[in-house]
Amino acid sequence: MDNGHQVCGDVLPMQCFGKGYREMSPQGTVRRMVEPPLTPEQLARRDAEERARRTEALRQRAEMRRNQSLLETYSSVADIDARRDRAVEGVDQDLKRAETRQAQLQKKRESLNREAEFYQKRPMPMSLATALHESDSELASQSSVIEAKKREIEAIRSRFEQDRSRYIRLTDPRSPGAIPVAPR
Repeated sequence: MDNGHQVCGDVLPMQCFGKGYREMSPQGTVRRMVEPPLTPEQLARRDAEERARRTEALRQRAEMRRNQSLLETYSSVADIDARRDRAVEGVDQDLKRAETRQAQLQKKRESLNREAEFYQKRPMPMSLATALHESDSELASQSSVIEAKKREIEAIRSRFEQDRSRYIRLTDPRSPGAIPVAPR
């Protein structure tokens, strides 16, 4: 249809290019409908919807792989707890060593402070000033190591708690996302 007038032909007439049309059979029935070409806005919207659909499909596949991996890695909630405890124990030992080292450094710093008291009214020897400065640096460094170890322990606990709750959700038969698990 062009401006309300029907246009016919064996070959697509010029008036129909860039517009929607109906393809008719010799008996006069509609064989197929050809939609008009999409506008740039419609093309952009269709492309955005397709990208969103692909992204969602990738996300769902990745989540399914993570869930399957979780179920293959752990045989029970107790297994998750045991692995968490082992992981925390290793970092906790490092933390205790760091705290012990910090206590040693503080004792060294206290002895340097006592020695520095003798030089309140006169110039301090360069070796003592350097030792005080190095002691401060080591204490600051050790404090940062201790804080990093504490954060690492929290991260481990958080990760294992997420795994634990996901495992329970996946294996609980009453849960909507439960995956049947064969006994081991």
